[in-house]
Amino acid sequence: MKKRWIAAYVFAACLLLTILSYFFWDIPITKYCRTLSRSVIDIAEIITTLGITTWYLIASAVLYLFFRFIYKNKLQSMRSLFIFCSLSICGILIILIKWVAGRYRPVNLFNNDLFGFDYFGVGYELTSFPSGHAQTIFTLATALTLIFPRWGIPLFIVAAAVSISRIVLTSHYLSDVIAGAGIGILFTLAIKYYFDQRKIELTRK
Repeated sequence: MKKRWIAAYVFAACLLLTILSYFFWDIPITKYCRTLSRSVIDIAEIITTLGITTWYLIASAVLYLFFRFIYKNKLQSMRSLFIFCSLSICGILIILIKWVAGRYRPVNLFNNDLFGFDYFGVGYELTSFPSGHAQTIFTLATALTLIFPRWGIPLFIVAAAVSISRIVLTSHYLSDVIAGAGIGILFTLAIKYYFDQRKIELTRK
């Protein structure tokens, strides 16, 4: 029951903040980020690489196979599977939402004065909402926190830094990042609930 309330609070907060950001904060914050110094941009370009899904998927898949078939450690194999499922399922969902929403990226605002949605659009410039990097890093932070609760604070600090880097680089609007983070958290909690229902342990007793 506690997890359901947490999920409800996360959903309500992210929905409200996404809407407020879209109407009031997205454009001014993005224009401000356009004025940031080269050194800040360089730092953001390094941090943002932590939000790339590929390596996390490969690592979790390899760890699952290792712990399942070679080392034969059920707990570690299920942890790896949980992380892999969370990243892949959330990632597929994000791709579908991006395609349906067809939101213009900030580059369209600067080059063509376009802001908003062009539903079922294709191409990089129409895939701003939600942020895939934010979803990935918040999915990973949530999954690892559920497995290792003591790591929670530093994990979410890193997740916030990666998400902010997407705004600093004007690759996404603030609302894209909030939505991506919310989806990552919510669907990771949903997958954890699925594991719990099947009595698959992810923590040591």
